[in-house]
Amino acid sequence: MQFYKKPIFLPLTFYLFVVILLATRILLILNLNTDYIDSDMPFMWAGVKDYSEGLFYEPRFYGQDYNTFMECLFAVPLYWLGVPVYYALPIIAHIVAVFPFLFTAFYLFYKNRKKNAILVIAIFLCLAPGYDVMTSQPRGISGIFLCGFYILSFLNPTHMRFLALNTLLTVLAYFVTPNAVVVSVPLMTFLFFHNYKNKKYYIITVCCLLSSILFYLVFDKFYKDHPDYIIYGLNNSWAPGNFLYAIRHLDKSFGHVSFFIEEICATVLVAFTAIGFALFKKNKIAFLSFLSFLGVILLSFFASKVQEGVVWPFYSFSRMYIAIPFAIALFTVFFQVKSNFFFTSIIVITIAYSVFKFYNFKSSIRYHTEERRWNGVHLIPLQTVLNGCIAFKDICHKNDVNFFLISSTFWLSTYLNYGGEVIYEDFPKSQETMAERRYWVRQANANKIFKRFIFLSVNYDFDKSCEGNSAFRIKRLDDYGLMLIEDNTLSNKEFVSLTLNRE
Repeated sequence: MQFYKKPIFLPLTFYLFVVILLATRILLILNLNTDYIDSDMPFMWAGVKDYSEGLFYEPRFYGQDYNTFMECLFAVPLYWLGVPVYYALPIIAHIVAVFPFLFTAFYLFYKNRKKNAILVIAIFLCLAPGYDVMTSQPRGISGIFLCGFYILSFLNPTHMRFLALNTLLTVLAYFVTPNAVVVSVPLMTFLFFHNYKNKKYYIITVCCLLSSILFYLVFDKFYKDHPDYIIYGLNNSWAPGNFLYAIRHLDKSFGHVSFFIEEICATVLVAFTAIGFALFKKNKIAFLSFLSFLGVILLSFFASKVQEGVVWPFYSFSRMYIAIPFAIALFTVFFQVKSNFFFTSIIVITIAYSVFKFYNFKSSIRYHTEERRWNGVHLIPLQTVLNGCIAFKDICHKNDVNFFLISSTFWLSTYLNYGGEVIYEDFPKSQETMAERRYWVRQANANKIFKRFIFLSVNYDFDKSCEGNSAFRIKRLDDYGLMLIEDNTLSNKEFVSLTLNRE
């Protein structure tokens, strides 16, 4: 009797794939997240600390009217347990990224759909390394996390409780991270065609959709009422020219949601074609749902926002389509895998590709962290940030100051300003000059007169540029822009304005 026909074969394969998935994520944490951080992380560190203290200053990413700190909220329990914030957030990012696939696979396995469960994990494992790197960052992935229970409705479309749960989560996901619509619209289409004759469906759906009013008040109206909180606003426009550009550059859009090879859209297009063809023959409602999936993608091409990015996982064009692999995995649940040759081939290819990824893991990390590829955000070794925070903290203590003003153009500004107080409890209170994202900090400090503080300038001769100014005294602490300000009589707002003319 052939081994793949034995009862133990499917459970063994399933758990092997789960182990490979978890091993990949652990390797990413050890070889990427503990070595490098990007320039957006310090804002999220500050969010974790604030949330852990019950301080909810903004409903979204500090200084922005889009995206949220949901990952920061999830990281709070780890932070309370003493896990450093720079480890807690990456751990949460990986949990958020794998949860939809793992929950879907385990639910299928529980429902005795073992081959489909294995196929879902195989889809995740066969994604190119760029997807792994992109989803290792705790930004823009929380929306798809909220779609993780969709399998309940795909297998039980007339179950009203599952329908209510997923519809409510769909509305929330839209406000948290709109890129979730890639997978949420197909589900809503699927549920509609299964339930359009049922009055309960309309009652439940309308009630869930009404929650959007509450979410609007929580997430969006805040910024309508408080525009001063916005440092970087959402800019998006719709135009036919955007569509034409996107169609001509699909390798950019799908470069990090592709299978096996990065920056090539062909594997994604082949998957779309195969799924569409199979669903057309097997399941008409699922096929209509799949058409809505394609329709959302095509419609998104008209938006300028999807053209914002680079072909680099840390600021990828593909972050707008991060839900595509999960959507593909969900559509495969409608297939009955009967061919042993096909199924065995999937297993062999998945294992072989996983071995290949493990063998080339470190070289892949080196490739994605090369400085020449940085764009939009930049990377820095975590140890450099920790050392920098210690160095400037010690300087402030040595000079007996408890306020640290940092030029926004200094290369470590965001890490020191937003991360210093999170990592070290005795780090001085700090503020950026031009781009301070924390509105409450700007407001609280605006009219304060800090008699004695340290200013970190990018102008090495800042003291010379202020000669003749009687409002304060300057003592140069080094030859690289570190200045001790004494006997100051200017408000913080006035001093910041003065620096902008001399930076």
